[in-house]
Parts: sequence; structure tokens; C-alpha cells
Amino acid sequence: MGISLFIARRYLFSKKSKNAINYITGVSVVLVAFVTMSLIIAMSVFNGLTILVTSLFNSFDPDIRITSNTGRVFSADSAIVYFQKNPSIYSYTPVLESDVLFVYGEKQLVGRIKGVGNNYTKTCDVDSIMVTGEFVLQQNNVEYVIVGQGVAQSLSVGLQFRDVLQIYAPDRSKKSSINPMDDFNKEYAYARGVFSVQMDIDDKYVISSLDLTQRLWGYTHNEISSFEVKCNKNADVEKIAKDLQRKFGPNYLVRDREQQHEFLYKITQSEKLITFLLVTLILIIASFSIVGSLTMLIIDKKRDISILCSMGADMKLIRKIFVFEGWMISGFGALIGIVLGVGLSLIQQYFGILKLSADSSNFLVDAYPVQVAYLDILYVLGMVLTVGFITAYIPVRYIFKKHIR
Repeated sequence: MGISLFIARRYLFSKKSKNAINYITGVSVVLVAFVTMSLIIAMSVFNGLTILVTSLFNSFDPDIRITSNTGRVFSADSAIVYFQKNPSIYSYTPVLESDVLFVYGEKQLVGRIKGVGNNYTKTCDVDSIMVTGEFVLQQNNVEYVIVGQGVAQSLSVGLQFRDVLQIYAPDRSKKSSINPMDDFNKEYAYARGVFSVQMDIDDKYVISSLDLTQRLWGYTHNEISSFEVKCNKNADVEKIAKDLQRKFGPNYLVRDREQQHEFLYKITQSEKLITFLLVTLILIIASFSIVGSLTMLIIDKKRDISILCSMGADMKLIRKIFVFEGWMISGFGALIGIVLGVGLSLIQQYFGILKLSADSSNFLVDAYPVQVAYLDILYVLGMVLTVGFITAYIPVRYIFKKHIR
């Protein structure tokens, strides 16, 4: 292998008798480098988009959410004792959420109320989601709510405390009555602030105190629909979620952030995989130029092959020379492409050279989001080298059978 690799390296960098071979070899290197660079940039963009999309939910969703598999609500008492003893858990919040009817003035909206405990400000970074007002849910025996930006626009909710927000929920203890309004529980609250996370959340969510939501639905103080848990910084959230699942058993569902939006993650990863496969197909097509380069090189080096055979080299060793030649063309192009792709991606990641628009005030970010993942670089390198080896190995065997005797 050492002799084959040495001769292949000499052939790659030495001047050939026919300039066309040099040109085709150079074009092959450029094509492989360009496709490799494109693949690195494409995967980095997908990484950036994934981080951007998930970050929209991270400010509203907890590290871990625990719900019941057997019913709508469950008792919180036993879980609280375990949370208090777990040093990896920074804070936890009991939550009760459900669909309700909001009435403000003459406008109505069916949305979702999320009643949260007193520790919610420790579990959720409320400062990052508040648009206006302040995060206060109870004060001087008065109930307040924080409404999503979409809800505020739909109901024309203001923060002047002139009109009260009426919240209706079905009374679980009553059957159908002559007057439909008798079948509903009713609570009142004033809007104290407006939050914004993501359109799907902003258009339907209103955050209230846990006490208000429990009264609205007629639940006791320890009946909740979920627990939201925040872990300590640098804690292994996935491991903690698995430990909690074992602790609570099959009657409960414990999900980390990725599992809470499993469909979104799967869609993003599927798009990334499809892009990877499409660009790989382009690489395979581009690698056909290596076949042309190797064909011309083998014909050009017939005299060298004869000399090597007279010196005792067998056909296996000589084939290795040209296989290594084609593989080195792919490897050299891959190295150039990775350097360029990683370099351009890092420039965009840290400096945001490529802007979304001249006026980026309507966008969440100013520049195209990019995130270089070094595991992706290994995948790309492995794929390029694999395609390069196959592209060189199969044609060399065929060319030798046809042109070399």
C-alpha cells in the first residue's frame, strides 16, 4: 500500500504529458470541493433553523413536562415530595390548562387558559416573553391574567383595567339546563400584561393563577393537569427525564423539550436528511469527471505500467495506484470544500453577513441562522470519501480489463 500510495501521489501532483488530463483532474477537484462546501453550508443552515425554531418554544416550554396517561388531571402531592428531594431539579410548577371561552366587552374567543403555580417565574423565563405590562397574577385578592399577543389583538384587550376579562368553562357537576349559561362556571380577571412566544401560542393562550383555573373547573387545590420542571444548569435533562419516568411509572408521561415537539424535530431532521441525500446524488454525478480523468491517466501511463510489470509488480498493485489516485482527488476536493464550507458558515454564524432583508424589523433574526455542527463535518467527509472510493474502484477495474493486458 505504501508504494501504491506514493506513486499515486506523484501522479496527482506531477505534470502529465497531456494537459487535458491536468485540466480534467483540476475540474474534478473543484467539483468535489464545491459540492462538499454546499453540503456543509446546507446542513449548517438546517442546524441554525432548527435552533431558531426550537428557541421560540424554549422560553415557554419547560425542560421537562409531566402529564397523566390515565386521566385529565392527577394529584400533585406525591410528586412534590420527590421534586424536593431531587438535587438536579431547580424548580417545578404545577399547571392546570384547558380550553375555555374568553369574553372581553362584546368580543368572544375560544382559547386556552394556563393556570400556573407561584414558582412559574423560576421555571419559565417570563422576562423574555413579556411584550408589555408586568407578570403579576394575584395582588390584593384581585386576579390578573397575562394574555397572548394574538388573543389581545382578537379581543382588543387593553391594560387600563376598565373592562374585566370574563372566563367561562363548563360546570362538570351540572347536566344540561334550560338556560345554557347555568351550565358554565365563570371567573373574572384583569389583563396585567401581554406576552409573545410564537404565533400558535400567542393566538390562544392566556396565563392565569392556578387558583383561578382550579376554581373555574371545580378542581381541588392539589388537582393539576401537568408539572413543569426546570433542571439545574448543565444538568443532563434527558437522563433526569428518564429517571422521572421510572419513578412515576407507566401511568405518567415524562417528556423533555425535544419530545414535547417530537413532530417538529422529526420534520426538521427529515428535511435535513433529504437535503443530504440530494446533494450526495449531485456529488455522485460530479464524481463522473473523476472517471474521465482516471481513464485518460491510465491510457497515458501505459508505458509506466509496463515498466512496473517488468519490475515484478502485479496487476493488483497497479490497480491500487489508480484507485488511490481517484480517491485522493475526492479527498483533496473534500478537504478544500470542508475548509471553505466551515469557514463561510462560521463567518455567517458569528457576523451575520447575509441579511434576511434590508428592513429586518419584521423578522425574528436579522441574518440567516447558521450553526456549524462538527459531527456533520465527519458525516460529510465520510460520505465524500466513500463515494470517491466507489467512483474510483469500479471504473479502474473496468478500464484495466478493456485497455490493459
